[in-house]
Parts: sequence; structure tokens; C-alpha cells
Amino acid sequence: MELAKNNPTLINKKNIMIWATALVVVVAVSFVPVIFSRYVIYVATLALLYAMLTASYDLIFGYTGQLSFSQGAFFGLGAYTSALLTLSGGLNFWLALPLTVIVGFIIAALIGSPALRLRGSYFAVTTFFLAHFVYLVFLNTDKLTGGPMGLRNIQPPDKLWFIDFSQMNVYFYFVLLFTILVLLFLYYLIYKTEIGRRFVAIREDQDLAESLGVNTSFYKVLSFSISGALAALCGSLFAHYFLLLHPSQFAWFTSEMIVIMTLVGGAGTLIGPVLGAAVVTFILELFRYAPELRFIIWAAALIAILVFEPKGLMGMAKRIRFRRSQ
Repeated sequence: MELAKNNPTLINKKNIMIWATALVVVVAVSFVPVIFSRYVIYVATLALLYAMLTASYDLIFGYTGQLSFSQGAFFGLGAYTSALLTLSGGLNFWLALPLTVIVGFIIAALIGSPALRLRGSYFAVTTFFLAHFVYLVFLNTDKLTGGPMGLRNIQPPDKLWFIDFSQMNVYFYFVLLFTILVLLFLYYLIYKTEIGRRFVAIREDQDLAESLGVNTSFYKVLSFSISGALAALCGSLFAHYFLLLHPSQFAWFTSEMIVIMTLVGGAGTLIGPVLGAAVVTFILELFRYAPELRFIIWAAALIAILVFEPKGLMGMAKRIRFRRSQ
């Protein structure tokens, strides 16, 4: 093991294998609209949206070590902000999208500044009630969000030249592109910058990081803000895909599901949450017409994974690979 760490050739081969595998996966996923039915395209697009959402959540949870239950709230804020900017503000999607990301960053920073002074379970409980508060706002502001009747008549992104985003297969590729860009951004931020290293230092030992001169308050808020901005981005893409928003789509269960997806895939691995999002999304869709079995089977699968492999599917994959290498 030590030889592998100190051998640049082995490290380069490992990196090549990782990038080659990622390329193969992207190429394989890109064939979904060509091979499968519209229903499968719909589920795959939903899985990609949740993959982006869980990857953005993993930044604050898996890499900075802060357990939050408010990611669904920022997802919903992004969705409603983008929809209202186009419906009431008269903006087109291409202006609404970056504005939504900026709004998500600012709101997350304003919330995170006081909330992240708390630690552990205190912070987790605070974010849980924050998510429920946002849901109640969506539910009770009839004139702004449509309340329990929902927000309707949302339009797909405006055409770019000959590209019509109202077509399901086109929107699939659109979301796939954003998923790749978000993952590349997070990879660079976490593994190639000093900011990412400070996030990890806070996760490993916040007190030690502070003693070494790291401004932990600033970096925790920064991580929370970037995570919130990316969640708002996902919300915007979600709103202009489904074209109808309802408060129930962003209830506390959404935030809980994001946490579960991250745990199933493996927190702090970047790819793990993406894998967890895909697995959980397809399990839920597979049993959509058997709701009494849907959550029982999902819960049983979740318990089995977390009991036998607490580090999720990525931890399981690493353990299998380690055994084969012996």
C-alpha cells in the first residue's frame, strides 16, 4: 500500500482508470434517450437532477462534516425563484438561471452565518426546522407561490437557435451537461484548491484546524453557501422541466431523502452520492404503483447497506477492490 502511494506511475494509472471509467459511464448514459422509452428518460432525468443535488449536499456534509437537513429547502427556493422570475418578472430562463444561483448563494450565506455557530446535533436540528419553515412559506403564501394549488404555467427554457428544450430527450442531455459541469466544479474545488483542503480539515478536526489558523466560521459558511447555490441551480432545472411546482415536492421528506441518498452512495466520495441518487430514485420509481411496498423495500435496502457497509456503496466497492488486489 505504501509503495502505491509513493509510486507516481501507479498513481497516474489509477487516475487514468478513473477518468476512463467516468468517460465510459457518460457515454453509456448518453444513449438512454436513444434506446429507452419516454418513461425511462423521465426517470433518468430525475435521477440526474437528484445526482446533482446530492453531490452539492456532499460538499457540506461529506467534505466539511456538517450534517444539514435543509438541502431540500434550497432546492425549493431555487425552483420557486426561477419560476417566479420567468412568470412574474418577465425574464427568460437564461437570465433567471444565474440570478437563481446568486439568490441561493446569498440566502444560504445569510442563514449559514448564524446557524453554523452551532455544532453537531444542534445545527442539524436547526436546519431541519428551517426546511420545514420554508415548506410552510411555500404552502401559505397563496399570492406568491400559489399555496396548496401550486405554481402553474411554468415554461421550458427558451430556444437556443434550433434547440427545443421542451422535448424530453433534449432536456435530458441539457441536465446531463449540467451534471457533468457541477461534478467537475466540485472535483476541482475539493481536490485542487486550498479551499477544498480547508473544508476537509474542518471535517477531520475543527478545533485543530482553528489552532492552525483556519478561519473555520468563514469556510463553513462558504461551503454551506456554495452547496445552497448548487441546490438552487438544481431547483431551477427542476422547475423548468416539470413545469408545475407544489409545496409537497419540497417538504421535509425531500431533505431527508437527500441525506439518505448520500449515505447509501457513500459520503465524502463525490461519486458515491451520485450513485446513491441513481439507486434510490430507480427503487422508488420501480415500486411507484405499490406504495405499501415502496418504502418498506426502500427502508430494508437502506438498513442492509448501512449495517453491512456504513460507508455506503463506494465503501463496498473499495473493500471488494482491496480484497481482489491481495
